[in-house]
Amino acid sequence: MNRLHLVLQYPDWQSGKIRLLAMTSDKRVLVVFKQAVLEEARLNLLCCDDDILKIEYREELHKVEKLLNAIIPDAPEAEGADDQ
Repeated sequence: MNRLHLVLQYPDWQSGKIRLLAMTSDKRVLVVFKQAVLEEARLNLLCCDDDILKIEYREELHKVEKLLNAIIPDAPEAEGADDQ
């Protein structure tokens, strides 16, 4: 599998380009990112009062859970410290 990278980007409106500010492939950071994204998706679903949007948020949560679970394992320490 390809190595994952988490990237912080910033739009440069003058040039019309996206600037790379920072990057990491630290597995602990990827797990924290995954947890934050899933928590945000769950909160969107829980706080939604619109029945139609709730269906969409539920589908999005399932999709992002499946994707992130496939590419970011929950226990990075189990894979060995030499991968960092």
